[in-house]
Amino acid sequence: MQGTHSTGASLLLWLAGSVYCLAGVHVYIEYGLNAPRYIFQGIEQSVPRSGGDLNYLQYVYRKPGYRNDTVLLSTCLFGVVFICLGNMAGNSISFAMRILGAAGNEDPSNGAVRGIALAAAVITCFIHTISRRGGIFLNNLLAIVKIMILLLIIVVAIIVAAGGLDTSNVIGTNTKPSKAFDNALSDANGYAQAFLAIIFAFSGFEQPNYVMGEISHPRRKHPISMIAGVSTVIVLYMAVNISYMVVVDFTKFTNDDRTTAELFFELTLGKIAKSNPKQGERIFNAFLAIASLGNIIVMTYTAARVKQEIAKEGIIPCAKFFAQDRDYSLGRLLKWFQKKGMFSSLLRKRWFSPDEHSERTPVGAFILHLVFVIILIFATWGMKPDDAYTLLTRLSAYAINAFFGVFLGLGILILRIRGPPPSVQVDDVPLQRPVASTWKEMTGRQINPILSVTCAIVYIAGGLWPIVTTWIKPTGDILATQTFSWYLVPTISWAVIAAGVVWFLGFVTVAWWTYRNYFKVFNVEKQPHFEAADAHDTTGETGGHSGEGLVLVHETVYISWVGEEIRQRKTGQAAFGNEMDEVPANPGLNDFAGTDFDAYYRQKEQQVSQQQFDAGYGSGFHRQ
Repeated sequence: MQGTHSTGASLLLWLAGSVYCLAGVHVYIEYGLNAPRYIFQGIEQSVPRSGGDLNYLQYVYRKPGYRNDTVLLSTCLFGVVFICLGNMAGNSISFAMRILGAAGNEDPSNGAVRGIALAAAVITCFIHTISRRGGIFLNNLLAIVKIMILLLIIVVAIIVAAGGLDTSNVIGTNTKPSKAFDNALSDANGYAQAFLAIIFAFSGFEQPNYVMGEISHPRRKHPISMIAGVSTVIVLYMAVNISYMVVVDFTKFTNDDRTTAELFFELTLGKIAKSNPKQGERIFNAFLAIASLGNIIVMTYTAARVKQEIAKEGIIPCAKFFAQDRDYSLGRLLKWFQKKGMFSSLLRKRWFSPDEHSERTPVGAFILHLVFVIILIFATWGMKPDDAYTLLTRLSAYAINAFFGVFLGLGILILRIRGPPPSVQVDDVPLQRPVASTWKEMTGRQINPILSVTCAIVYIAGGLWPIVTTWIKPTGDILATQTFSWYLVPTISWAVIAAGVVWFLGFVTVAWWTYRNYFKVFNVEKQPHFEAADAHDTTGETGGHSGEGLVLVHETVYISWVGEEIRQRKTGQAAFGNEMDEVPANPGLNDFAGTDFDAYYRQKEQQVSQQQFDAGYGSGFHRQ
């Protein structure tokens, strides 16, 4: 409403946001089920893996890149933007404001808000570090609570419409055709900012793609759960917006600083306790605090996995630390209790069993995530908490959802027109059947080509609209009510995007200088580990869906600067992706081939390789 001043325009924007969201769901389902692709044991197939947007951008946009796809511009671009802005700093600030408001503190100090926001971020990262299952449990619990809150709003509106509360039913006034668009603004910037807020509200449907490697039966569960979940949310959001129109007369509260939800609770539940006129506001703050906490928990869980995948590309300092899994789980403490004979009866229960909580988690990625949350929380210290929340959420929606959403939608069109890139050969087993040459052949019957192209175009258009129109200077009421500079969101977003480009150019420059002076090239070797899609079915049924293919659950990565001659002998490629004129007959490093020492050398080589593999780092996951 703050960007449109019209009930009719607001509903149309929510409808447009719903269409945009459904188009995005189809785009992510298409990517998730079909990219990336590997040739494993002679069979070319798609293999779901964690990483989401990073994998899909790398799959489509292979140029420009350093040395045969080792480091891509798309990797640096997404990596820098997601590391900087892909977090819940805004929601942490919102949680702090709302929890203080629920406690009755109407004017909390800036320090108190930032302190609680920091505590929420730290505690969330700590929970996910020591107990992956505990984090998932909290996420599911809060998701149920958030749905119950939305249902409560709908039920309260029905009670008001039926005359059960001392609140006027104003649905007729708000939806009357002659008045629904009376005060509608014609400011493009206001509509763009409102649409960014809607994009942020719907953001989250892409989260399953970030952790595809942890989903059992992803080809069967992923599309069903995505469509069902998003459809449910769309219905609830539209119903909640209509519920607001039953209670809040927007012709009277157009210029009110309070949010629509806050007005709703003040006019309904706030009137129940007449002795406490602030009761509705406190209820609203409590509900919003729960919603913000739920967003923090789920985003921390998924974003850390994506940042781990970014670190595995070797483009950031201390990549090994940020990419490794470590076991600091609650299971280690429970095993110590078990060893000491403490809490024996409790530890025999399945949920408290040490084995249920003994797991490796991306500790380094959680630290990386937390560092940038702290930076953003305190970088906005000079702003009011409400303004800081608005700025940070719009930055995330602009730079991650809208900007990269355009390239993901464009990627679908590129795959349809140009065709897919070559699949990655995992082993030396010869092909057992021809590789599909077109994206249509690869996606098969599971993806309708017409629907695919339509959804891609809608997703591109929906992302381009706020990207372009936020550069149009607002006028009138929108400009007068702006609490920070109108150009701040697009300027900061494009500055971070430009930083990704500079990072790539800087890396290529350093690599060129290293090669010129030391004849060394940057090398990334990955050893993927696959499992059957039903290998860890939580229902205990294994082997029943063997036709569902494989899932990449673990990847050991070796990152190093190696001498060019050694790399050529191992790979048959010269520096910066050029093919060698002559590939050695034996690209290995065995100088004793053909002698009596050949067998001994090969045995030692295997031992060293196994030691390197054990010392390597990757992201081992057990899907739940």
